[in-house]
Amino acid sequence: MAVVINATIGSASANSYLTLADATAIIDGFVESEAIAAWNSGQTDGKNRALFTATQRLDRERFLGARATDIQALQWPRTGVRKPDTYINTYAVGFPFRITTDYFGDDEIPTQIKYACAYLAAYLHHNHDSLELSGLEDYKNVKIGSLDVTPNLGYGAVGADKIPPMVERYMTGLRISGPGNVSIRRS
Repeated sequence: MAVVINATIGSASANSYLTLADATAIIDGFVESEAIAAWNSGQTDGKNRALFTATQRLDRERFLGARATDIQALQWPRTGVRKPDTYINTYAVGFPFRITTDYFGDDEIPTQIKYACAYLAAYLHHNHDSLELSGLEDYKNVKIGSLDVTPNLGYGAVGADKIPPMVERYMTGLRISGPGNVSIRRS
């Protein structure tokens, strides 16, 4: 059965952050790679499946803030999430000196999430096997007796929970944990 994409923001039946047309418009701007070429020559159903899967994978992340409504199917839109790098310096306007911030609206999907979804969809569309990784792909050798672990210093995203580094970068400042977000504890 063909996958039908519903990218209605905040919908209880939404299954993607992007329509196929919106995803393709973003992907068309990326540097031509094997994954992008595969996307451009792919069939509509395969692309829709990749968008659906990319959205499901992104929704496994722990994002800042809270869902905007109780009925929405996806993690975004969210409330209480500050837009990264949007501090507004009000020092020049007078007392009190303060820094204000800008937040995502309750009906807004961040551009970073849209780009992450599009990039991940193109990646998954080309790398079907990445869904079936065990996590041991990160290692050349794993030995239990006298513990001998040899990392695989290969290139690219491998492992059960890994996603391409570009997708990780897009989510910087939007997640509770992950690269670019540091947890500080008092000792």
